[in-house]
Amino acid sequence: MKVSVLGAGPAGSTAAYYLAQEGIDVELIDKTNFPREKPCAGGLFNPLLFEETFPHIKEFDGMDVFKVKFYCGSHTTEYTSPKPLMRTTLRRDFDSFLLNKALGAGAKFHIGQTPEGDIVINATGARFIKDYPETGICLVNDFKITGDMNTAHVHYAFGGIKGYCWLYPKRGYVSIGSGAYLPQRNIKVIYKRYLDFLRDHRIVSVGNYTYRSKIIPFAPIKRYHTDNSLIVGDAAGFVRPGSGEGIFFAMLSGKIAAQTLIEKRALSWYDKQCSVLFGKFLRPATLNWNRRLLNRVLEKAIEICCENDATFRRMLVENYFRIANHNLRWKFIRNILR
Repeated sequence: MKVSVLGAGPAGSTAAYYLAQEGIDVELIDKTNFPREKPCAGGLFNPLLFEETFPHIKEFDGMDVFKVKFYCGSHTTEYTSPKPLMRTTLRRDFDSFLLNKALGAGAKFHIGQTPEGDIVINATGARFIKDYPETGICLVNDFKITGDMNTAHVHYAFGGIKGYCWLYPKRGYVSIGSGAYLPQRNIKVIYKRYLDFLRDHRIVSVGNYTYRSKIIPFAPIKRYHTDNSLIVGDAAGFVRPGSGEGIFFAMLSGKIAAQTLIEKRALSWYDKQCSVLFGKFLRPATLNWNRRLLNRVLEKAIEICCENDATFRRMLVENYFRIANHNLRWKFIRNILR
């Protein structure tokens, strides 16, 4: 059996790595050479879980972030975790690392080659808005900075956005972005205002308004396989709606795709495993149909955190970064009634 993996991002390189480790003939095909830039915040949420799930990434040296600051409306709260909330990285470095791991395991890398495999793993990323039930857009860039930063900033509903803006610190860089559900008017204006906000509040000043943009699928496609192919990562819509996080689910879907072929299972088994292992994280938030109402709920949640409810604050942060999965509903209602 020969397998063609289309796309050498986290999903494709992970699939190729596990396939090649088992001695399967695998060609990894991308449209461009590496290292290459990619619009992405570059945050590996819950890095200890990353290392547990993908032991081969333990050698990768990113920056662990323990502190986060949440904003919504006029309210702000912060939390410092005893274990890392996320590991930040430049995507060009992380993607090159994963590609080299796949090549080291025996995969062959080609640029722009026609696939020759009996089975194809589609890891080409999100391409068209019409392909997904719900989509969003993000504007993001990595900016060089002098000095050190150690706090992530997450600003819900900034400028009325149907989503949030963020700053993630990295070694020598910061990732600054704005992400929103579509349709979203004036996102370029909101992005510029956020950069001004960060400067005016003396958080960071980057000196320009450059960005890269991409669409984000906020709901998976209906079926993740065809007669001779498996669809992984962003191409399948494996992105968490509440945060826009996709790297973990991309790599996990790549690993499951490889396992499907290694164990010679029916391709439909891949769909079931994806649904069982991480399907719950891909369900849209209850109030996504009314983003204005959701923004008001988020503002109230941050206000509750400001009122020194330390337990609720910890639960909110752990849910966002997938450190733990809490049911916030009743605690939230109880705080409002109180």
